[in-house]
Amino acid sequence: GYDPVFYVPTHDCTAAELPAEEKNRLSHRGQALRCLVAALQDLPH
Repeated sequence: GYDPVFYVPTHDCTAAELPAEEKNRLSHRGQALRCLVAALQDLPH
């Protein structure tokens, strides 16, 4: 993929060098999933 191309300045490395857990935490998909989970938890059961 493109992970070796993207530099993450807050971590002083490329996305490819990040552990998977940290990459997922920073990614737009990870952020979207956390928002979705929070919204689903707010729904009445």
